[in-house]
Amino acid sequence: MMRLFKVFVLVFICGQAWSQVIFYNDFEEPAIQPLFPQVAGEFVLPDEPAANQLEWVVQQLSESSTSIADINAHFSSAFNATTIQNFFNDLRSDYPDGKIIDVVGMTPMSTAVVVQGQDAQAKMGYFLVDSRYTGNEEIIYFYVSPYFGSVQYPVDQNLTMQQAINKFDTLAADVGILVAYVDHNNQCQAIYQSNANTLKATGSIFKTWVLGGLADEVDNLNITPAQNVVYDASQWVNGGSVVNNEPAGTVFSAQDLAVMMLGVSDNTATEILHDWVGRSTIDAYIDTSGVLDATVLKPILSINEQFHLFFSIDPTSATDFINDTESNQLNFINTQLEPLGAVTSYPYQNDFLMTSGSWRASAMDVCQNFARLRTYPQGSDALALVDRAMGAQTAQPEIRNNWDRVWYKGGSLVSGVDGYHVLTHAWLLEDNGHAPYVVVGMTNDANGGIDNNDGIYKVQSVLARILELSRAEF
Repeated sequence: MMRLFKVFVLVFICGQAWSQVIFYNDFEEPAIQPLFPQVAGEFVLPDEPAANQLEWVVQQLSESSTSIADINAHFSSAFNATTIQNFFNDLRSDYPDGKIIDVVGMTPMSTAVVVQGQDAQAKMGYFLVDSRYTGNEEIIYFYVSPYFGSVQYPVDQNLTMQQAINKFDTLAADVGILVAYVDHNNQCQAIYQSNANTLKATGSIFKTWVLGGLADEVDNLNITPAQNVVYDASQWVNGGSVVNNEPAGTVFSAQDLAVMMLGVSDNTATEILHDWVGRSTIDAYIDTSGVLDATVLKPILSINEQFHLFFSIDPTSATDFINDTESNQLNFINTQLEPLGAVTSYPYQNDFLMTSGSWRASAMDVCQNFARLRTYPQGSDALALVDRAMGAQTAQPEIRNNWDRVWYKGGSLVSGVDGYHVLTHAWLLEDNGHAPYVVVGMTNDANGGIDNNDGIYKVQSVLARILELSRAEF
C-alpha cells in the first residue's frame, strides 16, 4: 500500500541504548478506532453473549438487591441462587455503583475486566464472566478477586529498560526478548533485544499464523467473517477451551471462533479453524508472514496433531518426525496423526518435545508476523477480523487504556511433573500517527520449572515493567 507522507524521525540517546519515536502522517489511513469505545465514561461493549451477561453483572452493583428469579434467569442451574445473591450483596459493599475501568479480555464466551467502586475507597476488582454461546447464553463461570493496581512486584518497579531486559534473560534456560518498532517498509527494527533471532518454542503464539491464513481467505473473498462454521466432535481438544461447553454440531461464526482462538487461546476453536481454513492455506500464509525460515513452522500442526506427538507416539518415532523432510512429515500427519482424532489417552510423556519439537519461531519472526497482520487494506473485512481477534486480550490490566491499539498473544506448554516448559508473551502497541511497537518475551526450559518454583509470576512482572517503560519512553 502506497504511503503519502513521511514526516520525520526523532532519535535520542537513552542510557546505554537508543530509542526512536516515529511519527506517521498518512492521510490515506483512517485513525485507529478503539475496539471498546467509551461514551460518557462508560465502555460500549459488543453485543455478544458474555459481554451482555457482564453488563448485567456490573449493573447489579448499582441495584439495591438481586432477586432469585433474576439470578436463575442469568446463571446456569449449576449455581446456587442464594449463594449468588449473597455474593452480589458482598460485591455491592466492596464495589458500590461499580464501573468498568479497564477491558482486559473480551470474547463472545469469556470476559475479564477491572471494575472500580464509585465510593471514597474506590476499590478495584478483577471480574471474570463466562457464558454459553447458545440457548439463553447463561453464565457458566463467575469469579471476582481484588486488584491492587499493578501486576509488577516492588523489586521490578524501578528497573530501567536495559535492567529489565537483563533480568528477563535470567528467568529461564533459553530466553528471547525483543522491543522493536515497525517501520514504513513493514520491517521490525530492534530497539532492545536479547537472542531475538534464535528459534524458541512459541506455545499458542502459533495461532497468529492460523489467523493469518483465515484473514487471507477473507481478503481473497473466499469466506466472510460472518460465515457459519460447524463444530465437529472430532475437533474437540482436551482442556483450555470454552468452546467445549457447547455441544458438537454448534454453529459458530468464523469471526467468533477467531476471537476466541486469540482472546482466550481456545484450543478447540483453533482446531476447528485449522481444519476449516486448511493446512495448505495456513502454510501459504506462513510463506508471506516475514519469518526467516518458513520451513520451521511448516507443515503447521493442529493442536491435536501436536499433542499426539507429545502423548500418543513413541519417543523415537516422534523425534524422527521432527527431523524428517516436509513431504515425509505431511505423509506421517495424514497417515499416522490425523486418523487418531482427539487426544484422549496419554501412553507417552514426550515432554522433551515441548521445547524442541513443537511450533517454533524467533521473537523477530513473531514481530514480523504481527507487522504482516497489519497490512490488510484499511476498512477491509480482513483487517477488521484481525483487529478484533488480536485485540481481544491484553493479558494484563493497565495496557489497553494507554494505547490506541493493543494486540496480544501468548502461549505456554506445561507438563504435569515439571510445570512450564514454554511461556511466551507478545504485544503490538500502537498510537494514531506513530509507528507500532512490538514487545515479545519468550522463555523456554527443557527441564520445565519456569515461573513455578515459588509461586511468583516473575515473567509477568518483568514484562509489565517493560510495557510500562515502552509507554513512557516511546
